[in-house]
Amino acid sequence: MRIIAAAALLVAAPAAADPLQDRVLAGIKATDTGDVGFLQTTRIERTGETAKEIVTLFAPGTAQRWTVQRVDGRAPTAKEQTDILKATKGSPTPGYARLARWFGARATRVAETPGHVTYRFAGLPKGIVVMGKHDASADTVADAVVNTTGPQPYVERVRFTSSKPFRMMLVAKVERYVATATYAPLADGRVFPTGTDSDVAGSLLGKAGTIRTRSRYEARAGR
Repeated sequence: MRIIAAAALLVAAPAAADPLQDRVLAGIKATDTGDVGFLQTTRIERTGETAKEIVTLFAPGTAQRWTVQRVDGRAPTAKEQTDILKATKGSPTPGYARLARWFGARATRVAETPGHVTYRFAGLPKGIVVMGKHDASADTVADAVVNTTGPQPYVERVRFTSSKPFRMMLVAKVERYVATATYAPLADGRVFPTGTDSDVAGSLLGKAGTIRTRSRYEARAGR
């Protein structure tokens, strides 16, 4: 009985801390790129609709901060400027520091190659992946590739994958989504997003379709 009890305690005990994961998390928390302006180019493709490309500028320190630069290769109309900014109001500004919200969670090393280590998070903390009013965080698997070639390891790529379908607002169902975010150091060493891709497949009122979104970030001068 004592042997069984001891074994149960070993199984229940939390995994030992991972020094590399701790170093990466510390680097994430220490990264502040709020002063970095950037161009964001986003292309949206929906089933049955014409693709749309929107270029926006984020200029920190200005009154408006966000402005729409181009819509499908032309200058935006006043209505487009207003509607696009209204639709994105409240959305978080892309940044490496946002990874601190979940990178410290329990993870498993699933791959190690020269210069890279991949961590898998079997589920994410509440509030990390929210679509509509549905919180899909617990049912999202995240694979984070850490670049270890430099003095400060950093997350180079994250891939989020849904582990099961879910419904949104009763009339919509998401069968599967996959999202990828990539990061790279700026000239001053601070890590900054370079792109995000997402693919959502599901149905609305019983009609199947997909939404594909591609965003790229071109950083401007920082501090």
